[in-house]
Amino acid sequence: YNNMVEDDDEFKDGFYIPDNVYIIGTMNDIDRGVEAMDFAIRRRFAWKEVTAEDSAKKMGIADDVQKVMEELNKALLKQRLTEAHFIGGAYFLKLSEDKNYGKLWDNHLKGIITEYFRGEPDGPDKLNEIKAAYDIAVEAQTKKADTSTENPTTES
Repeated sequence: YNNMVEDDDEFKDGFYIPDNVYIIGTMNDIDRGVEAMDFAIRRRFAWKEVTAEDSAKKMGIADDVQKVMEELNKALLKQRLTEAHFIGGAYFLKLSEDKNYGKLWDNHLKGIITEYFRGEPDGPDKLNEIKAAYDIAVEAQTKKADTSTENPTTES
């Protein structure tokens, strides 16, 4: 198609990427279903694993929210999932300013976790156990936040 580009077009000599632009792609472990393509992609690029905790820290997720994320991921481990299934900071960026954890669960977390157990007869039970652990973590962080606002420390 290069012969269709007009002479005054900046791409006349072809498409290019400036030296100061980096293309960064991401792939979750569980997205690695297409084996041949996956191998071809993995051998052509440099990879650096970013853990759920790393992602939350780099994204500036608040400590109390990170605690909820950590407890959720511990609950996933208890259901025999691996760290490849961990929920990272990007999901918790969707948490609204009012910290509506219920909305976060309903609109974002529940769907992906349901997929983890699709087709398993005890999948709904596992989902309920993970939800219970999530709710406990949310309640603990909410109580901690309420206590700190009720009894603020004063400087003497």
